[in-house]
Amino acid sequence: MNKFLLEFFPIILFFVVYKVMGLYMAIYAMISATFLQMIIVRFQIGRFENTHLITFGLLGVLGGVTLVLRDPAFLMWKVSVLYVVFAFMLVLSMWIGKKTLLQRMLGKELDLPINVWCQLSWLWGFGFIGIAIVNAYYVNIALSAREALFTSTELDPKIELTMLDCTNIAMSNLCIIAQEAEESWVNFKLFGTMGLTLILIIIMIIFIKKYIKEDKK
Repeated sequence: MNKFLLEFFPIILFFVVYKVMGLYMAIYAMISATFLQMIIVRFQIGRFENTHLITFGLLGVLGGVTLVLRDPAFLMWKVSVLYVVFAFMLVLSMWIGKKTLLQRMLGKELDLPINVWCQLSWLWGFGFIGIAIVNAYYVNIALSAREALFTSTELDPKIELTMLDCTNIAMSNLCIIAQEAEESWVNFKLFGTMGLTLILIIIMIIFIKKYIKEDKK
């Protein structure tokens, strides 16, 4: 559980800061939290996790571009890009090296046949692709609503949506829709990714349960 919470700590912090201070401050918080996460894991296991390095790299680049251009599209698409990269890494690892990526990560805790590791790689690969697709759905809605608002008004597109008082804006309905769409994406980023990941973990536990019992015998 502690490891699970550590993995989602940057997203949880992003969610909290977004609710209080808006999107751009939340990006700074998430970049800092991801860096701290890397350092903690480095001290725990004696090395940096490749997944954390990739996450931090993408976040640093796309999050940085978002902050410079004040365009959330780059950060929003990062989730889909990241999960697609993870999915390909999992699947390709079945043909590269002697062990799958999952086996390298969990092999010390689980002793499973190679075919089971391959099946789990497909499970997590398709699962991550699914998360990427759902994220893309929310991103498309959020960016479309944002574009509709700024093309219909003279508002500066670099303005924080959370800072707008929609009651004082002529196109108040578009403002409300844009704010709600962005908030829905933020909610999915935390609850959606965490919930879908939990589902994948439960499926994996059910799938490998019989092998764990066989080992105990």
